[in-house]
Amino acid sequence: MIKYDTIKRAFLLAAAASLAAAVSQAQPAVSWQAPVTISGASDVVTNGYYFGTWAPQDGSANGDPVNGVTFQGFSDLPGLNSSSLLDDGYNGFGNPNTSDTNYNTLLQYGRFSDEGNVTVTFGWNEMTAGRTYLVEFWVNDGRNIGQARSETISGGGIASQSLSYGSDGFGPGQFIIGTFVADNSQSQTLTLTPFSNGSSPDPQINLLQIRDVTTNTQPNVTWSAPVTISGASDVSTLGTYFGSWAPQDGAATNDPVNGVTFEGFSDLPAFAAGATLDNGYNGFNSPNTADSDYNFLLQSGRFSNEGRAPATFFWAGMTPGDTYQVQFWVNDARNIGEARSETITGGSNVSARVSYGSDGFGPGQYITGTFVADDTGAQTLILNGYSTGADPDPQVNLFQVRDITATLAPPSPKITSVAVNGALLTITATGGPANGGFNVLQSADLTVPPAQWTSVFSGSFDSSGDAAFSANVVNPSNPREFYILQNQ
Repeated sequence: MIKYDTIKRAFLLAAAASLAAAVSQAQPAVSWQAPVTISGASDVVTNGYYFGTWAPQDGSANGDPVNGVTFQGFSDLPGLNSSSLLDDGYNGFGNPNTSDTNYNTLLQYGRFSDEGNVTVTFGWNEMTAGRTYLVEFWVNDGRNIGQARSETISGGGIASQSLSYGSDGFGPGQFIIGTFVADNSQSQTLTLTPFSNGSSPDPQINLLQIRDVTTNTQPNVTWSAPVTISGASDVSTLGTYFGSWAPQDGAATNDPVNGVTFEGFSDLPAFAAGATLDNGYNGFNSPNTADSDYNFLLQSGRFSNEGRAPATFFWAGMTPGDTYQVQFWVNDARNIGEARSETITGGSNVSARVSYGSDGFGPGQYITGTFVADDTGAQTLILNGYSTGADPDPQVNLFQVRDITATLAPPSPKITSVAVNGALLTITATGGPANGGFNVLQSADLTVPPAQWTSVFSGSFDSSGDAAFSANVVNPSNPREFYILQNQ
């Protein structure tokens, strides 16, 4: 005889398992805008940063860019997967007749389900948890097949309004935009539910774009121009070392460069690389500088194998209000027949493109930037790759952060000699800012705050920061007088 407690326990275990399954399948909720009828190239959003696209059934889609966006027939969305029912392709949908021929071409291709009134799903992954993503989805039939076909798109349990296929003579079709915040699953799944007043409600997709539109509230980085890698002196020693990363080189500490020891297992506080920065390689060509340690470090690196998808990395632990310098290196130099480069974004500032040196004109380059840490003490950098070929993959070979706050303080001048002759005061000084101005302050009482001292002379340091002057400022009737040399 089975006891009630045994049955109860089995039921609770089964319920717990079902709940766990439900939780694991939960996806971020998408906030949908209203559908919009296809009209022209400006339909294609360019906000934020490109993450990935899908132009199903069109293997030549990357030859038809629209509004600066290159769609991929063989999708570059990480981990793209679709349900087995979304298994039919077609390249004869009606032309939407916009003024952009590339846009028209793309929208005549699509993937659909020929199983009628069924729901289908597709999804992707490797997004960065906590970042905001935009999804743009197109459906177009436009053939006037005598049926009013439409579908809704659901993400995280939130369904959109119905998008018209434009299949009833009132085409073209429509597109819709939604946004969501990626969760710890780093994935998203969308569900298509079709409707029709005829016999063919088949769910369908003609075009898809995903963009990272996160509002970056972290400090803006002021970038210098990229510099071609040349030798150990490239490595900054300004200020105080804060942390570094020599990805894929676990023995990096054995190869110091210009007195800086790089860490293969980064010592940057709370360091984290984004999900797409997940491939390593140690066979990049040597930049052939005179420093063997520098050469060795630059032959290893981390890269993203997701095409044009941006890559990110993050660190924290900085002192709010301090000024930090970042140095970022990228090097390929293998002459793979592609001109590869990338920009680096910090806050809202985007750097110039940094060359990998992969087109026979290597080696690669490094770039320097500075920023003031905010109250979070954190920073995120975003890498966006470009290429004349098929491999724009974002990459990093070496990275350093330094606290340069102390170096930014104005020089503190020192009085080196004082002479008095009646009312004539003669002072020499050194250590001032080159060609900078100074004031001489006077007081008969040393206990008076400097703000209340009297300015009796003004002048300028020379180009070496030295100064020498004489002035009739002494009052012989005072038993003593004090002087301060102050930067202007």
